Amino acid sequence: MSTPLAFQPARFGALALRNRIVMAPMTRRMAGEDGLATEAIRAYYARRARHEVGLIVSEGTGIDSLHAYDTLSVPRFETAAQHAAWRAVVEAVHAEGGAFAPQLWHCGRMSADPIGPSPGEVAARGDRPARAVRAMEADDFAQVLAAYASAAAAARAIGCDALEVHGAHGYLLDSFLSPATNQRSDAYGGSFSARMRFPLEVARAVRAAVGPDFPVIYRFSQWQLADYAEVKWRTPDELGAWVNALKDAGVDLLHVSTRDATAPGFPDAGPKTLAGWARELSGLPVIAVGKVSVTLTMDRAYGEERDVVRDPGPALALLERGEADLLAVGRALIANPDWVQVVRDRDWRELRAFDAGQLAALV
Repeated sequence: MSTPLAFQPARFGALALRNRIVMAPMTRRMAGEDGLATEAIRAYYARRARHEVGLIVSEGTGIDSLHAYDTLSVPRFETAAQHAAWRAVVEAVHAEGGAFAPQLWHCGRMSADPIGPSPGEVAARGDRPARAVRAMEADDFAQVLAAYASAAAAARAIGCDALEVHGAHGYLLDSFLSPATNQRSDAYGGSFSARMRFPLEVARAVRAAVGPDFPVIYRFSQWQLADYAEVKWRTPDELGAWVNALKDAGVDLLHVSTRDATAPGFPDAGPKTLAGWARELSGLPVIAVGKVSVTLTMDRAYGEERDVVRDPGPALALLERGEADLLAVGRALIANPDWVQVVRDRDWRELRAFDAGQLAALV
């Protein structure tokens, strides 16, 4: 019996992987207040690499100390000391045979000091009070572009195998795409092509900073934290304009974050997933993510409701039928650092169910 494609080696340009399973980026907020990745963070990622995850994408790392992070315990990717701490993580992952990509993150409207395309207010969430959002001005655009470029150059310098730009879930770049949060009337708002402008400027700045051959991943989503039912691209043509613009801006891989990786991207257009559409329309390799071997959706996953392990077979089949090139596993990899080995070599029913209590420590 042949090995499923998910567990075979793969190469995407300069990115060589021992298999096609990706650790999805998941915010943990367990760095020191200095933004340094700790020994516990290093061990957390190294453990998943030891259990044969192909590509580790880090939790979101703040690209600056001005507006990018939402709490001081978010690790950052700005100073020489922070870069050195992440270099130790990269080296630990490499020692276990894995590949590593930091996720470059700007929280934007949801940051501790919120900025975004338009003024407004972000509702209170958890122990965080409601906050007023300041609309970005020319100096802000320049500062954010420079921060992304600096972080990207550092990712290459410390030996990362790729990097990911977080352009999803209502954070800064995603907030420019949504007409609900971008109500500008200048060159950065109005039409969809104008709302794409700043995310594409970031993609081009990142590409310029790392050179032509370093792999750049861009994560995008239909949904955002403030509106889990949001749909930004209502037709394949709209999605095609976006993914081809990312391709032209220098993006190498698309990370398509969906509520369910196996669900139709456009139900009126057939069963093809959003990842499948993105791959077909752009010609770029695609990472699919969303409810892989978990049952609860993201908006329900962190309360008291108990999750149930779900058969990962339908998600793995996306690779076999050419709708995705890589499959990202999130919450199930917190519960099961050995997810790859269990699913490949044993029985997926042996997987441990995820629950929010597992977020109390990095293990």
